[in-house]
Amino acid sequence: MSKVVECIKCICGCNEVTRDRIKELLNKTIHGFLNDEAAVNMLKKYIPKESLTHKHIAIVQQAKHYQTTDVNKSSDEWEDFVDSLLEDLAEELEDSADTNAALENVVLEYSRRIDKSNDFKNFNSNLRDKYKQRFK
Repeated sequence: MSKVVECIKCICGCNEVTRDRIKELLNKTIHGFLNDEAAVNMLKKYIPKESLTHKHIAIVQQAKHYQTTDVNKSSDEWEDFVDSLLEDLAEELEDSADTNAALENVVLEYSRRIDKSNDFKNFNSNLRDKYKQRFK
């Protein structure tokens, strides 16, 4: 197995990553990327577990979960989630009559932070390099 294939395997944890799939990942917006569970898992495997980007991914995923469920604002889980947010977003969530709109702001802000992170930029750069090397 060539080093390029081994490196791609290492990034995604899969035995095979097709050319089309790599190209698809490289062309996704941050929102499309974060809506793709397999893509997010690839990124999470690539970056250090203790990185801020990991924390931001977890926040986005949790906010999306809360958008699809009835939120118990008195639960410990909710309180922990709110405590993990930037102060202005936490205040907005606590004060807003429209929880889903406030959660969408959480998703947008933390998605933006992921998109601007060195972890995400390095992941995309590495994937782009592997794509070029593998599919010249």
